[in-house]
Amino acid sequence: MGPGMINRRWLRLAVPIAVTVALLVLVLRAVRPAELAETLVEVSPGFALLAALAAFGFIAARAWRYRLLLGNGQPRRMRTLLAVTLSSWGASLLLPGPSGDAAFVMLARTRLGAPVAVGVGAAVLSRLLDVVSLLLIALITAPLAGVIMPRPLLAGGVALALLIAAGLSGLFWSRSRRSIVAWLERLALPASIHERLHFAIEELGSGSRPALLLAATLTARVATGLQYFALFAAIDQPLSLVQVWFALSIRTLLLAVPIQGVVGLGTMQVWWAAGLTLLGWPADEALAASLSVHLLDLCVSLPQAALGWLLINLRRPMLGDAQTAAVEAQRR
Repeated sequence: MGPGMINRRWLRLAVPIAVTVALLVLVLRAVRPAELAETLVEVSPGFALLAALAAFGFIAARAWRYRLLLGNGQPRRMRTLLAVTLSSWGASLLLPGPSGDAAFVMLARTRLGAPVAVGVGAAVLSRLLDVVSLLLIALITAPLAGVIMPRPLLAGGVALALLIAAGLSGLFWSRSRRSIVAWLERLALPASIHERLHFAIEELGSGSRPALLLAATLTARVATGLQYFALFAAIDQPLSLVQVWFALSIRTLLLAVPIQGVVGLGTMQVWWAAGLTLLGWPADEALAASLSVHLLDLCVSLPQAALGWLLINLRRPMLGDAQTAAVEAQRR
């Protein structure tokens, strides 16, 4: 390993830490530690339990969507998929950047026998479905929540959602999928790369059912909306479900910003504040409430992610001949 690579690795580690510290200092200036502690001590157990159940429903919907994307006629054990989804979700809660997707690709390869290209494709398609649904929810709930969106922003959001939806539709229909493969064949790539891309496109497109994928995505959006509705109610900051959906959509879309804080500290509060201030909240109140919600969110989410890691470690990974056989079975 050369010194340049070592320096880049340290830089990738140092930037999120620096961002976390800088933004957390900003957030803590708007939060009184005594009030924060009092808020967390007086959390409503009933609403916290509801949030935990809704969070599990969100993960179950994501696991169902991965099952649809990775199935292609092959049986997938839902318990293993649920454990993989919980584990990758835990990585995304703790680590900045696309760590959750990277963990999913790795676990899908070792625990489900999915080739890397297929795992990457499933993660990317899931993110695109999320972006489309979040954009549409933000645009639909904005007027219901009393937020006036500028017309250029409204038009841009609709155009982006339609563009992504059209691209996804092209993958799920055989004629357009053949056109995509034909276009890829004209690219100057090694034959092995072409083979993996073609297999991944066929695997993800031919077995997936668009209507069920949309249903799974909608279920995930409803579950996560209920989760944060309960979390805000738990700290005695009740918002309507429409307001929660709007602010949550803005926060989640901003997670696409390439620099994120460690454990979501700092950046997550700023992203929440962006949505809450659009609803008319003062910035200091938005930052204080978002920090309480985020800490409570970790308390109800991380134990479930830890359960996923436990289930993963109770099963031996698919390696060697077993994994090769699974991949070959998918190619037939």
